[in-house]
Amino acid sequence: MFKVSAFLVLLSSGSSLASKLPPSFSIPKSDAVDHVNPLIGNGGDTPNGSGGMIPSTAPPFAMTRWVAQTHQNYVSVTPYNHTASTIHGFQGTHQPAIWMGESGQVVVVPGTGSVKSKFEDRGLRFSNDTQIISPSYHRVELDSGDGGRILAEQSATSRVGHLRFTFPTDQSAYVLLEATRPTPITYIPTNITYPLGSIAVDPARREITGSNSERQDWIITPTSIAQNASNFKGYFCARFDTPFAKFGVIQNGSEIAGEKAGKGSLLSAYARFPAGTRKVNVRVGVSFISVDQARRNLDAEIANGVALEETSRRTRAAWAEKLDRIQLEGATKADKEVFYTAFFHTLQVRFLIYSSRNCLKPCTLLLWL
Repeated sequence: MFKVSAFLVLLSSGSSLASKLPPSFSIPKSDAVDHVNPLIGNGGDTPNGSGGMIPSTAPPFAMTRWVAQTHQNYVSVTPYNHTASTIHGFQGTHQPAIWMGESGQVVVVPGTGSVKSKFEDRGLRFSNDTQIISPSYHRVELDSGDGGRILAEQSATSRVGHLRFTFPTDQSAYVLLEATRPTPITYIPTNITYPLGSIAVDPARREITGSNSERQDWIITPTSIAQNASNFKGYFCARFDTPFAKFGVIQNGSEIAGEKAGKGSLLSAYARFPAGTRKVNVRVGVSFISVDQARRNLDAEIANGVALEETSRRTRAAWAEKLDRIQLEGATKADKEVFYTAFFHTLQVRFLIYSSRNCLKPCTLLLWL
């Protein structure tokens, strides 16, 4: 453990988050973690007017970080901007920072009423007054658009996102998984491509699985590996704790109710839940190897029956183990917030992309992924 007695305040955005966290998501105790403010460095109305930070939930050096999606991200745009007023889903992102692109992402979208798959249609209004963002837990209340409220909560391990949605009992609830989307290449928003992918619904397993070939930084791929890199895909396996009442596939805005699989661009699938469903947990395993590996990652990191509180506890403990190594003496609350947030940022990238099987040794992210 190191002690620091002198510290220069460079930036601060407000008081610590410790008082906002529910008690069940504040375990184990850690003064250092309580003073991390993931919103520092986020925001701005232009790329150069932002610190480019992504306020995500995940353990140190996580393969995938989970973040509320307010924007379609690409080079120069992050998935979340705290000045936004609508959330369009919750994204498992591999975008390291604002000046790098996305790759192999997956988006989880809660909703009620008619299923909305297009980004511009599915945004749900929220207020920052109802939002809590910490390294291990994110909570926000969403306006369902039908007169009710959806409570969205998330935590994550390195390769698995854990989301819990609390729906109004008098509204027909669903969760959509977006596999492929239109994506800009470079920093020019009109330079659109349409990555290909796949989607599959398995009601018996309560799973929606899929893949996509999105890799926004492909233009900087070294010539020596371009052919192999062109085979890149990101895979996911989403498993629910609630049976499906209905399901379907949506492609290019057209819904095919009861369909179990699809391939191509602009592709999503959804599960609708029985009438009166209140809470739905969904765990989403990811992989750069296969759907089967994504499923193995899910089972290995967040097994069936693990509560969101337990997932958050494990991730918070991982952060506490790192951040508590340095103790500040004579620091104000603002000092602690700036220091521990900066320390937190240093432990996010480079992030690990190896899996528990099919790899001989750990490896770290390469820019052309």
